This record gives sequence, structure tokens and C-alpha cells, in this order.
Amino acid sequence: MAKYTELDVEDIVHWPLPAQLVVLAVLFSVLQVVGYHWHLDGKLSELSKLQQQEQSLKQTVQLKTNKVATLPVVRAQLEELSQRYDYLSQQLPVQKELATMLASVNEQGLQNNLTFTRIDWGAKENQQFLYRLPLNIELTGRYDDIGQFSQAIAALPRVINFTDVEWQRVSLESSVLHFRVRAYTYQFKPEVKDDG
Repeated sequence: MAKYTELDVEDIVHWPLPAQLVVLAVLFSVLQVVGYHWHLDGKLSELSKLQQQEQSLKQTVQLKTNKVATLPVVRAQLEELSQRYDYLSQQLPVQKELATMLASVNEQGLQNNLTFTRIDWGAKENQQFLYRLPLNIELTGRYDDIGQFSQAIAALPRVINFTDVEWQRVSLESSVLHFRVRAYTYQFKPEVKDDG
């Protein structure tokens, strides 16, 4: 053991083999530690970032896969909504049909033996996607005739909703009723085209 303490670093090539192997092992270990910190530590940090990025990309792919998987269902729903929109838009009058609608309402009243005291359009009301068009109707007639008239209006090809319905007997002894109703139909607002 004493002879290992007397070894000079400058004569390392003449050292006994076990001493050279110990120095070589220590040097190799030091190089490993320095190399790890200098080279591998940065690589491991980069690897960690890439693994996180991979997880993020996997989640993105999963979300997009789910969207693609539901695409046929969404397309079917869109087609159904489009058909419903077309159906509803066919039931709403355009401006040039308003006079015809008024004439149809009047004709239904006359066919049901009713006497009009008022039938006219009110002021157009602006709503989010539609215009609401009030129709003021006042008439007199028997209860059954008013019921048949209301049923005939519901069967018209254009939407007319009755609201604010009032009726009362013309006199206490009479079976004739005075019928007042505020009815509504709707029009789509014209689509605004984007010229940009």
C-alpha cells in the first residue's frame, strides 16, 4: 500500500496495472458525470418537452378524430335543419302575398257567415331574425261559425297565429258574439350580403 502513495502522476505510464485501472475508472466516471450534465441533461430536457408535445398532439388528434367520427351525424342534422328551414320559409309570406293573405282571411270569414267590422295589418315589428306582422281582426257571428273560421285560418298555407283573443255577446239575449283577435304572421328578414 505504501508504494501506491509514492506514485507520481507524471509517471502514470509506469504505474502498476491495478493503479492505472483505478485512475482510468475514476476518470471514466468523472467524464460520464460531466458528459451527462453537459450533453445528456439538455437532451433529456428536450426529450421531456417532446414527450409533452406528443401528448398534446395525441389529444388534438383524438379531438379531431372524434369530430370526424361525428361528421356524418352533424351532416344529417344539418340536412334535417335545412329541410325544416325550407319548409318553414315556404309557410311564411313574402311582401307581395300579404294582400292575398288578407283576402283569404276575409273569404274564410264570409264563407263561415261572419261579418267583419275590422280587418287590417298593423305596423311591422322588428325581431331578431324575422319581422312580425300583426293582423287586427274584429267580426261578429255565432260561436260555431267563429270556431270554423279559426279552424279554416289554421289550415291556410301561410302561418297565422291568433293571440289576444276576446269575445263577448253582442247583447245579453243574443247568440251572436263580437270576436276580436290580434293575429300574427312572420316574414324572414332579407339576408344581408357581405360585399367584402
